[in-house]
Amino acid sequence: MSCGGLAINAGGVVSAASYASAGVAPGSIASAYGSFLLNSTMVASGLPLPDSLSGFSMQFNGDVDTPLYYVSGQQVNLQVPWELSGQSQVTVTATLAGQASAPQTVNVATYAPGIFTINSGGSGPGAIQDSSYNLITAANPAIAGTTVVLLYCTGLGPVTNQPATGSPAPSGPLAQTPTKPTVTIGGAAADVQFSGLAPGTVGLYQVNALVPAGSATGSEVPLVMSIGGVQSNTVTIAVQ
Repeated sequence: MSCGGLAINAGGVVSAASYASAGVAPGSIASAYGSFLLNSTMVASGLPLPDSLSGFSMQFNGDVDTPLYYVSGQQVNLQVPWELSGQSQVTVTATLAGQASAPQTVNVATYAPGIFTINSGGSGPGAIQDSSYNLITAANPAIAGTTVVLLYCTGLGPVTNQPATGSPAPSGPLAQTPTKPTVTIGGAAADVQFSGLAPGTVGLYQVNALVPAGSATGSEVPLVMSIGGVQSNTVTIAVQ
């Protein structure tokens, strides 16, 4: 039974990192926008992620429950279930107190790389740390040819040792992407040393890369990632 007022926007399911709507990848973190009839926000309190918060849930293809990070009146953050692997288009519905929204169509892609940013808007300074887990900023720039940076992203596709949908990534053996992404910093190719799920998190990928000696320098050096022929959003990084 459809519930009047409860709705997912057309094209409203996007990467939670890049906000690109071309498609979302199984296992990745996505945001859904619409009218969800919730008067307050709710955040998952632990792992594995629940598939219901405040009586609200979402389903892909009518029967695949969706792990939820956060729900509010207009935005829901969710993990795209690993079970959607191999599909190119699915439907998604929102359910509240037993009442369901009309379904919306969502494109699914093997790879939909998105790099998280400090402003959570998909552009500007990336959510990038050094090997001591300090945020890279103009006051703590990466050093070209020396610093290994940790890029936090989503949508990098299949992994080895894949965790169950909604469950945290393992710390050993690590869940790594069989395909390594390419990372370009300041126009130069970086040496990618690790690509996989960040241990203890759900849907969050981590890419470790050495800032190339040939990188441009400055407080807003462009950084972009590509995997499986799909390019991420462009973010910036401070490089000295």
